[in-house]
Amino acid sequence: MTRFHALLGSVLLAVLLYTGLWYTAGMKVQKDIVATMDSWRDSGLKADHGRVKLEGFPYRIMITIDKPRVGTRSGGFGFRANKLTLVSHLWTPGHWMAEAWGVEANAADDAWEMKDGYVRASYRTHEDGRPIIVVDSYTTDDFTLEKAPGLDAPTSLDGWQVFLRPGTVKDGKDSGLYGARFLDFKVTARKGAVQFDAEGGISGPVVEDWTRDELTAWTNGGGIMEFSDLSLNLDGARIKGNGSLALDENFKPLGSISLEVAGGKAAAAYFKDTFGMDTGDALSPLGAKATPISVMLQNGAVMVDGTEVMALKPVID
Repeated sequence: MTRFHALLGSVLLAVLLYTGLWYTAGMKVQKDIVATMDSWRDSGLKADHGRVKLEGFPYRIMITIDKPRVGTRSGGFGFRANKLTLVSHLWTPGHWMAEAWGVEANAADDAWEMKDGYVRASYRTHEDGRPIIVVDSYTTDDFTLEKAPGLDAPTSLDGWQVFLRPGTVKDGKDSGLYGARFLDFKVTARKGAVQFDAEGGISGPVVEDWTRDELTAWTNGGGIMEFSDLSLNLDGARIKGNGSLALDENFKPLGSISLEVAGGKAAAAYFKDTFGMDTGDALSPLGAKATPISVMLQNGAVMVDGTEVMALKPVID
């Protein structure tokens, strides 16, 4: 009987300790989230939310935030949702899952806008201290890309995923051409037979808002967006390459992209139908074998092997 009582006492003690740890950790996270939103507001962001609720005991630490709204004062970047849930466990403090319902987001002075009924994300801190964030739509039957550069009308996608790795890279081997990167990214999107992938990073001063002052500081500080890998696959054509982009004094894209194109006629038809870009003379003669071409963005125009195919607009009014 004594052994039974000792075992029972140990179990009860373990339950009490776990319960105390769970509520201590959960309530700390709950308070930290409210404090973080307050600090964002104090730093000049627009940030507000409804009720912040702790639940999920005994297995998950789950924080539910009603109607979170975060954005810059200028409206250059923004995120809104009807509900956001953050989920972790006591034994995985560096790994969080997120689910959001009724999502709306915009970026780059409303040049990009999207709506989605459901979005999920993962946040994991690695040994070097830099987090990796993965975001996708899970199912895309309720996803709409409302606006994007070159997009004539709202469109749906069959699948999309974004990988982000923020934090300054100080290792020279991994740093950008003009200084340390503040963001690595990978983007993939699919619609029908069309598959697009881009991987690279952004270097220079951190862009905290989509304003002329911020973009000027980024440009003057040697800001550059590097694409280590670009690929576009569609019916009858394959395009692959790399390049880099910056901004000129008129806030128009400036840079160069090296590509290999197979199936030029199909590629030219796609760019014409999707972006209104007339690349027929440059791409149509290219056959099934991958052929290198040069794309230049300069003087407010896109040039393909020296032929102007499209005028460029400023990225901000």
